[in-house]
Amino acid sequence: HKLIFTMRLSFLGLGLLFRLAPVALGAGLKECDNGVECISVTPKSAEFTFDCHKVDGGGDASGIPVLFLHGFPEWSGMYIPLMKYLKEQGGLTSFACNQRGYSPTASPENVEEYDYNILKADVLDIAAELGYEQFHLVAHDHGAVLGWTVAQESDRVVSFTSLSIPHPDVFSDALYGPNADRSQQMASQYFDMFTRDNSASIKGNFWYMSLGLTSSRWKEYDDKYSDYGPSDFQRALWWYNGAQSAGKMAGPPAFTVTELTKEGQYSMAFLRGVFGMPDEEVVDGIEQTNKVGMIDVPTLFVCGKNDPAILCDNEYSYNTENYVSKDYLHLVVDCEHDLTSCGGDEQEKVNRMVWQRIRTA
Repeated sequence: HKLIFTMRLSFLGLGLLFRLAPVALGAGLKECDNGVECISVTPKSAEFTFDCHKVDGGGDASGIPVLFLHGFPEWSGMYIPLMKYLKEQGGLTSFACNQRGYSPTASPENVEEYDYNILKADVLDIAAELGYEQFHLVAHDHGAVLGWTVAQESDRVVSFTSLSIPHPDVFSDALYGPNADRSQQMASQYFDMFTRDNSASIKGNFWYMSLGLTSSRWKEYDDKYSDYGPSDFQRALWWYNGAQSAGKMAGPPAFTVTELTKEGQYSMAFLRGVFGMPDEEVVDGIEQTNKVGMIDVPTLFVCGKNDPAILCDNEYSYNTENYVSKDYLHLVVDCEHDLTSCGGDEQEKVNRMVWQRIRTA
């Protein structure tokens, strides 16, 4: 049980022009009271409907809203406490949607439909449907990898906060190439296991059983797991394929069980024993072929120094500062990977810094 718990990596002043967007009640979502609305958003440019949580800041149309992006395997409900905090601090309206592969009515059946360029379009389409010409962006894990891309390529982002994930070019350099960080390469051995064909169902539904069933979906939807199986969880795993197919993220070389064991990477050694070595074309790693580049908006990067998956307190990660041209804030807290559930004083530090980034942008 300790191993399975450890393996919940949960990875990878301008004014608001507001219009009423065509939204409906979020189908099957929970936590739809106590100041939280559940709605469904169907962008005109998309064929899908996304289930979202909304916290209304109080009707001040001059405030720029906040859009949250969850990671893997997570759902939008993870942000509700932080959304309420931002309302209390600054009267901010915020939205968090279950993204492609997570909203049941936005889960296409082909891996090609999870390319990061498509996922980026989803973010901007949802914001447009909500009437948000500009917005602050806060993202965690794989949502943060995507968030760095959105922040770099869209002038609609007023500020960006990345929870757990350094700049993708920095992270990719740590995974592959002459300046790689060996400990991060070892900690990321699961990459090639996530991106294999039918990865959710191979090895006796291993990833579905260990990550899908232990994720927070049961907190998110009323139907719990009645219709949620390996083929559904596969959509979440395809985000890894999508990042690499778009060239946005590198992959580490594969290490053997012996190599991993010698360096104390026991969880990764166990997984390598289960899944074996990858195909020849990825055994030496995968290069990042499409750099994200310089970020030109005020940015905050928050790192949990006890994160077992993203070693964001390693020296390589501090190079993120060199990829942000505007005001850059960096916070290291005594947390693990999920920076929305640190608890206590450390959670207060995270919340306060997110608010500071938004307030001073």
